[in-house]
Amino acid sequence: MKWIKFLNNCKIPYYVYKLNKNDSIIICDQYCSKHQIIIILHGSIYIMKIFANKNLIPIVILNKNSIFSTSNINSQFYYQLIALEKTYVLTIKLKTKHKLSNQLMLNILEGYQKTLNSHQIMTEAINQKYKKDRVLYIILILFFQFGTINNKQVRLPFKISQKNLAQITGTSKETINKITREVNQKFNISYCKKKSIQIDNIFNLTEK
Repeated sequence: MKWIKFLNNCKIPYYVYKLNKNDSIIICDQYCSKHQIIIILHGSIYIMKIFANKNLIPIVILNKNSIFSTSNINSQFYYQLIALEKTYVLTIKLKTKHKLSNQLMLNILEGYQKTLNSHQIMTEAINQKYKKDRVLYIILILFFQFGTINNKQVRLPFKISQKNLAQITGTSKETINKITREVNQKFNISYCKKKSIQIDNIFNLTEK
């Protein structure tokens, strides 16, 4: 993998962790360095910001080569990183003494830019006034980031539960169940028993 090669060349220590679907990592002020960055080597995760009063805010959905920084962590909240599928993440602590190669710097900047773009998309989705619009927006984000196309059909390569969708959209399982039924009738975006989402005919999205 390119990240491991670059880090080895720069003699920067790192750790790699495997997450199975729905496994999570907790990032909190007590146990985490503010100079730590987390790189998605393979797979996909979504990140929740959890406050001391138990309020939850969905932050972002990330996939391969995205970078998450812990620089703004404090005692008022912590982050939970939840795997949507089998995922490998790499963690490093960047210090001023580390001499980074130009190629590694370029990849880090590209990773941050990818994450920033994902943050902006998620923020726009979460700011939707109506829950139905928010859920539909998030579903379309998932298709855009992870979907595979076969003829007119678009599928997610992993299963996603209604609990996952509820957390990502800041709603409830009951709301997700109701909205996905409505969305299926209007756009043929179906949520099957195997917990996978698919668009039966992508051109229906432009015809409605």
